[in-house]
Amino acid sequence: MSVLFTAGVIVIVFLWALAVLRRLSRMRIEVSLAWKKLEIDQSNEAIRTVYNNRVLAYNAALDSFPAYLIAPLSGFKPARRF
Repeated sequence: MSVLFTAGVIVIVFLWALAVLRRLSRMRIEVSLAWKKLEIDQSNEAIRTVYNNRVLAYNAALDSFPAYLIAPLSGFKPARRF
């Protein structure tokens, strides 16, 4: 019985880590798409605001649990604001 419980806990932790990685990947893509828009027109204040908001959300996600444990192992690094 304890073997099944341990296996179940391992599976749950793995799925949780996978969900965190997918969320971070999605957020990193959003930051890069916002950066591409910003590269075209750096004088547009609205685009800069959108980019900076995406960066703040991404960096906050990196600093939260369990992402701060998983992110360095997966190569995720904080983004810089404009």
